[in-house]
Amino acid sequence: MTFIAMVAILLPPLGAAAVVFWLGRQQKREGRRSPLTEKLAYLPGEQLRRRMDVMSEKIDEYLILLVVVGPLATLVVLLPRVAWSRLSFTWLDGGVVVAALAFTVMTICKLVPRWRERRACHDGMRAEIATAQLLDRLQAEGCLVLHDLPAERFNIDHVVIGRTSVFAVETKSRRKPGTGKASAQVSFDGSALHFPGWNETKSLDQARHQARWLSDYLRGETGEPVPVLPVLCLPGWFVSADRDAARSDVRVINPKFKQPFLDAGGRAPFHDAQRNRIVHALYKRYPELDE
Repeated sequence: MTFIAMVAILLPPLGAAAVVFWLGRQQKREGRRSPLTEKLAYLPGEQLRRRMDVMSEKIDEYLILLVVVGPLATLVVLLPRVAWSRLSFTWLDGGVVVAALAFTVMTICKLVPRWRERRACHDGMRAEIATAQLLDRLQAEGCLVLHDLPAERFNIDHVVIGRTSVFAVETKSRRKPGTGKASAQVSFDGSALHFPGWNETKSLDQARHQARWLSDYLRGETGEPVPVLPVLCLPGWFVSADRDAARSDVRVINPKFKQPFLDAGGRAPFHDAQRNRIVHALYKRYPELDE
């Protein structure tokens, strides 16, 4: 019984430490690295945001300390005074220990996917920031660029209003396997993306779906058809496209490549009134800021 009691006390912190160590080793063993190698310019308020993140982490640490200091102090004071040999554990005590162990295992099982999801969100955020900063340069060419446009139960990472078309831009972050130039190349054949070691089509379908939604939305808001073209951006990757890719409705590019946003494609340019209606309709999707 003494052993069971000690396991119940020590398993949660030791289990958490073991999981964190294992996740770190798994990430290194994957051999994948971020495709982004260039420095990113700071966004407005970036320094304050970083200070807030640090303060938030400190606040979380202090709250955790306040929660555990009482039970830890109680254990330190009482455990040396416990005559373990004289204790008799009931079935209820055993049930409590088993429930605690089960709760610990269940929590660890929930921690692993949340940790991986957080890492994916971090990679996705950096990719969207990198793409946004590259797309913002199009404003010097007469384009208007909006970011993170709220839609129906999803968001569109970037929207570029060009001279003749609107572009619904989806950004994807994919970690590079291994090292060398070949690990950073992806080919597009018009129907699938061919990365080193795997193929992908889901992101192309997502880009199409978002473009169709945006086209329908702008038609309903402006009362006239608005050409919306789907674009898939892969920051940090060298994208090669074969002849069949030219027939695809989705343009797959590295966001450094700005020419697809500037080509007229034989379409008539937006007149000022139509462009203003499009801009107004897009800004309507953004919620008011809460204080």
